[in-house]
Amino acid sequence: MTGAAVLDRGNRAFWTLVAVATVIRAAVIYVACCLTMALAWQVAHHGTGVLLSGTAWAGTVLLAVSVVGGVRSAVRLWRGLRAARAVSQEVRARGDSAAAGAREIGDAAARAGLARRTTVVDSRASFAFTYGLLRPRVAVSGGLATAVTGRELNAVLAHEAEHVRGRDPLRTLIADVLAARHFALPVLGHLRAAFAADRELTADRRAVAHCGTPAVAGALLKVSGMPGWAIAVPASAMGTPELLDARIAQLEAGRPPRSAPPTRWRVAASVAGGAVHVWGLAGSAVLVAATPLSCMPGGL
Repeated sequence: MTGAAVLDRGNRAFWTLVAVATVIRAAVIYVACCLTMALAWQVAHHGTGVLLSGTAWAGTVLLAVSVVGGVRSAVRLWRGLRAARAVSQEVRARGDSAAAGAREIGDAAARAGLARRTTVVDSRASFAFTYGLLRPRVAVSGGLATAVTGRELNAVLAHEAEHVRGRDPLRTLIADVLAARHFALPVLGHLRAAFAADRELTADRRAVAHCGTPAVAGALLKVSGMPGWAIAVPASAMGTPELLDARIAQLEAGRPPRSAPPTRWRVAASVAGGAVHVWGLAGSAVLVAATPLSCMPGGL
C-alpha cells in the first residue's frame, strides 16, 4: 500500500470538486448583479424579445442555469439537514446503554478512540454507521456484538473512527450540494462518488492496520447495511453493499483497486456544460459592457 498517496485520493476528489464549484460560482457572482441590471435595461428599452437574441440570450441562459442550480442545491441541503436531524433524534430515541452487547461495544469503542462518541441502538440487526454533521458520532446496534467476534467488532469501530476523524457525513453533504448545484457538469458527480468510495476504502485500511485483514473481511460479511430509518441521511456505514466488490478486492490485493474513469457521457455532457458556461459568461460580459449601468465605470 502506498500510504499517503493512496490516502489522499479521496481528498483530492473532494477538494477538486470544491475548487471547480467555487471558481464557477465566483465567476457567476462576479457578473450576476450587473447582468441582471443589464437584462432589465434591455427589456425596458427593447422589449422581452431581446432576451432571445444575441448576448442577451447568453446572459439569460447563464442566469437560468444558475437559478436552477441554486434551487437544486437548496433542496438537497434542506433534505440533508432534515435527514441528519431526524436520524440523530431516532438514534437518541433508540439508544439503550443496557442493550445486549453494550459492554462489548463500549470496550471496542474505547479502543478505537470513540468512548464518548458511540451510541448503542437496541436492535437485533447488525449495523454500524457514522452520523452527525458538526460533531459526528457512531451508532452501533446491540445485535452487532452477537453477530461478530471480538476482533471483528474492533475492526468495525476502527473503520467508523476513520469516518469520524474525517467528518465524512459533513463532507458528503457538501459534495452532494455542490454536485446538485452544478448539474450541467456531471463529471462533478463522478468526483463525489470517487470521494465516497475512497473514504470507505481508507476506513477499511485503517481497520486492517489496527485489527488485521481477517477481522475486516469477517466484519464485511456479517455487518448489514444502513437500517431503513437512516438510509436518507448523509452518513458512512461499514456495511455499504455498493462497494463490496472493491473492498474485497482491496483486502485480497493489499492495495485499493484502480479508480474507474468517468463515463463518456459524463465527460461529453460536462464539456458541453462547460462550453455553455464560457459562452454565457463571455456573452454576459459583452452585454454588460454595452449597456449603460451605474455599476460600470462611466455608467449612468
